[in-house]
Amino acid sequence: MPHAALAPETLPDPRRFDPVRFPGTESPACWPPERFDFASPWMQEPGLHFERDAGGGIALVRPLGHMRLLLDIERAHLPLDIAPGTRDFLLLRLVPPALRLRETIAPGDTVPEPLRDDEPTLPEPHHLYAATAALVDGLSRIAGEEGVALCAALRRIPPGPRMIEQAVARCVTRDGFALEAIAPLARRLQRLANLHAQVLAAAAAQPDYAGMERAVQAARAAMAGDRRWAGDLLARALARLAGAVDRPRLAAARFAREATAALDGQALLHDIGGLTRQQEALRDRLTDLATFWRRTVNAWLAVDPVTTDRRDIEALARNAARRLALEALYRAEGG
Repeated sequence: MPHAALAPETLPDPRRFDPVRFPGTESPACWPPERFDFASPWMQEPGLHFERDAGGGIALVRPLGHMRLLLDIERAHLPLDIAPGTRDFLLLRLVPPALRLRETIAPGDTVPEPLRDDEPTLPEPHHLYAATAALVDGLSRIAGEEGVALCAALRRIPPGPRMIEQAVARCVTRDGFALEAIAPLARRLQRLANLHAQVLAAAAAQPDYAGMERAVQAARAAMAGDRRWAGDLLARALARLAGAVDRPRLAAARFAREATAALDGQALLHDIGGLTRQQEALRDRLTDLATFWRRTVNAWLAVDPVTTDRRDIEALARNAARRLALEALYRAEGG
């Protein structure tokens, strides 16, 4: 007698699950704010802004005097004369996650919506182009006559959302292919390219898991180095958390690799429907990861290991542990 199919494990509603309160704030609803409204006079200079450095760090750019200061965000409050635990300190710790979504952040700018409402990030044109390029690369090695012609046409089309549509027109008008022969393949590829672009966008919008890992390790080290707390329950909880907190980062990287690797095989020719479903599942799981973890990650980035109230650290450790316990979050459907 065949076994009954197990019901898929469902995830709780991320907007209601285990609310996260940022250190030093009164409630989850009051942070992040709408704007980077720094109070420090130093942060009010016209033209002052933050941007990503070429090496991936954070640079503070001050047009007056042509100053460009590369900051270690964990210690950036020191040269900026911002006291740990203050509102400006919390705003400063929001800058790195905001720069994952925008090119620059200046005092007075609005806080990006995904940091406040956890809305999914929509794919940008470069995501669609990268997804289409990956399809072309995979298809060109295994496709039949129509697929080879479509790949050749795509290589001659400027990047954009209508790439595949224009490639079909080129195949029909210049290469003499019948529309009914090439259009079905093109439609399936267009849907697959759109979904893979959404996967790439979801992967790019993941929060700074590595920064959270460093914050957890720093809090653990600070507590272990203090004889008053070295052996208490929170110190032991942080030690356990430090050994497992890389799980969301590793899962996100694995989902992104699986999505890209899937486009380089025979399924691209024989099972585009299956590939489409797989890309949907991986996109959804990457979106779930970011939605469940974004506030927790950004709250950990606001922790100063020496001055943050240990009750705030304890609450954030519980927030992280509860998310790590969501087993379904770390595997794609059917995985």
